[in-house]
Amino acid sequence: MSRKKTDLRIILRIFPYFAGEKKLFLTGFFSMMLVSAANIVDPLIIGHIIDVIVPAKDMKQLFLFAGLFVAVIALSGVLAYIQTIAMARLGVSIITRLKKDLYEHMLKLPISYFDKNPVGSLMSRVESDSENVMQLFSSFSIMVIGNMLFFLAMVIVLLFKNAQVTLTIMIPIPFLFAAALIMINYLKRYFKKVRELNAEIIAVLTEYIQGIFIVQLFNREIMASNILDMKSKKKFTVEKNAAMLEYSFWSLYGFTIEILFIVMVILLLSPKVIAGAITVGTLVIFIQYGRRIFEPLIQISENLNMIQRSMVSLARIFSILDIKDERVMFHDSVKPEFNEAIVFEDVSFEYKKNEPVLSNIRIEIKKNKKVALVGASGSGKTTTVLLLCGFYHPTKGKILVDGQDLRAADIYQWRKKIGLVMQDIFMFPGNILENVRIYNDEITKEMVLKSLSQVQLDESVMQGESVYRELSERGQNISTGERQLLSFARALVFNPEIIILDEATSSVDPRTERRIRDAMHDMLKDRTSLIVAHRLSTVLNADKIYLFQDGRIIAEGNHAQLMEKSEEYRKLVKLQFLTKDEDEN
Repeated sequence: MSRKKTDLRIILRIFPYFAGEKKLFLTGFFSMMLVSAANIVDPLIIGHIIDVIVPAKDMKQLFLFAGLFVAVIALSGVLAYIQTIAMARLGVSIITRLKKDLYEHMLKLPISYFDKNPVGSLMSRVESDSENVMQLFSSFSIMVIGNMLFFLAMVIVLLFKNAQVTLTIMIPIPFLFAAALIMINYLKRYFKKVRELNAEIIAVLTEYIQGIFIVQLFNREIMASNILDMKSKKKFTVEKNAAMLEYSFWSLYGFTIEILFIVMVILLLSPKVIAGAITVGTLVIFIQYGRRIFEPLIQISENLNMIQRSMVSLARIFSILDIKDERVMFHDSVKPEFNEAIVFEDVSFEYKKNEPVLSNIRIEIKKNKKVALVGASGSGKTTTVLLLCGFYHPTKGKILVDGQDLRAADIYQWRKKIGLVMQDIFMFPGNILENVRIYNDEITKEMVLKSLSQVQLDESVMQGESVYRELSERGQNISTGERQLLSFARALVFNPEIIILDEATSSVDPRTERRIRDAMHDMLKDRTSLIVAHRLSTVLNADKIYLFQDGRIIAEGNHAQLMEKSEEYRKLVKLQFLTKDEDEN
C-alpha cells in the first residue's frame, strides 16, 4: 500500500472520533473563519484611510475607521483565544477516547504479543505517541484549514485590486510549495527514527528501574547508565541532524519568500503608482498582503511537517489497534462445561518456529482430582498451564474439555472457572482488599476475609481495618510469603472450579509452606487441582503425577507407582532428600 493511501486510510479512521465533539469542532472552525476574515479586513481599512479619508481630510471618518481597525484587531484576538481553547479541548477529548480504545484493546491482546514487545516500548506508544497525536487535533489540523482559506481570500482580494500583478507574483508559489513538500517528505524518515529510538530509551529505563534491586546488588549502575547513554546519544544524533536540517530550511525558506515577494511587489507596482494608475493605498494593501500571503504557505508547510510527525505516531497507535485480539484465537463462543475431564490430546507447542517446547504430551485431568506436574525447570510444565488457561494454543493436537475443543469455548467464561497462583506474584497499586478481589465490587469484604482465613494468613492482616493497608509497588512492603498467601486468597475468593498452583510454594519458607500445605486440603476440597511443583512434598498425595523431561512426559502414575517403575522419578525424590527427618525440620 502506498504512503498516500496509508495516510488517507489513517485519516478516515480518525473521523469517527470527532463524533460527539461537533460543538467544539464547529466553535473552533467558525472562530478560525472569523479570524481569517479579520486578517483580510484590516489592510483594506488602512488602504481606505490612505486613499480616501486622508486626501479628504475628514477627521471624523479618520477616527471612525481607526476605531474600526482597533475593534477588528481586538475581535480577532478574542476569536483566536476562543479558537485555541475550543481546539485544545477537542484535542484532549479525542485523544482521551483514542487512548481509552487503545488501553481496552491492549487488555485483550494475546499474551504472545507482550512476549515480543517490551513494556517501555508499549508505554511510549500509548503515552508519547498519543500526546504527539493530540497536537494534530488541538492546533495543526485547524490551522492548515484556516491558512488555506486565508491564502485564498487574500488572492481573491489582490486579483480584484490588480489581476495582472497578482498573477505575476503567484508564479513562484507552486515551486516554493513543492520544495516545502519535498523537504517534509525527506524529514519524515528522521521523525520515524526518532520515535523508534525514543521507544527504545523508555523500554531501557522501564526495565532497569523495575530491576533496580538487581542493578544495585551487582553494582551494575555504570553498565545501565552506559547502555542508556549509548541509546540517548544515538537518538540525539538523529534528532540533532533532523533539527538542523528542519530549522535551517524553514528559516531560509521564510526569509527568501518574504524578501522575494516584497521586491516583486515594489518592482511591479511602484511604476504604476508614479504613473497614477493605482493608488498608494493599493500598494500598501499589496505590501501588507505580501507579508501575510506567504505566512499561511509557510505555516501550511510547517503544519504539514508536524502533521507528518503526528501521522507517524497515529500509524503506530493504529498498528496496535489492528492487532487481532484474543477472541480471534477461538472459533466460537460456546459456554464451557466441565463435568468429566480435561484431556491434552497429543499436544505439541513451540513459542518460536522449529523450537518445540512440548512434544506430543497427553494428560488427563479428571473432575475433582488432584494432578501434579513435576520435572526440571524448562521441561514444559508452566507452558502446559498457560495452554490450559488459553493464553496460547497448541501448535499441534487439542485440549479437550468434556470432549469439546477449548478453541471453541468462550475463553472469558472458561477463565472464570480457573484460580491460578503463579510463582511470580503481581500486586496492584492499592490496599490488600482490592488486591485480593481485583477491584471487583461484587466480592465483599466478608468474602475476602473468609479467603484470607482459608489460607491461614496472619491474623494481624485480617483484624479490623488492616485489609485496607496500602501496598507499595508490586507489594514490596510485605514479605514474599505474605504475597504468596494473598495470591492464594485471590484465587479462592472467586470460588473457581479448578485451582492451578504453578510453583506456588517455591519462594516461601518452610514454615509458610507447611501452613499452606495444612490449608491445602480445605482449599482443594471439591475442586479439580493442577499443581506444578519442584518440591515433591506438596504433591506426594496427588491422584496422578506426570513427570516431564525436555518437553515430553516420560512417566505417569501416583507417587507409589512412580517410585516403583520410574528411575528418573526416584532420582528426583532422592535428590530432594524427602526423608521423614527433613520433612519435620
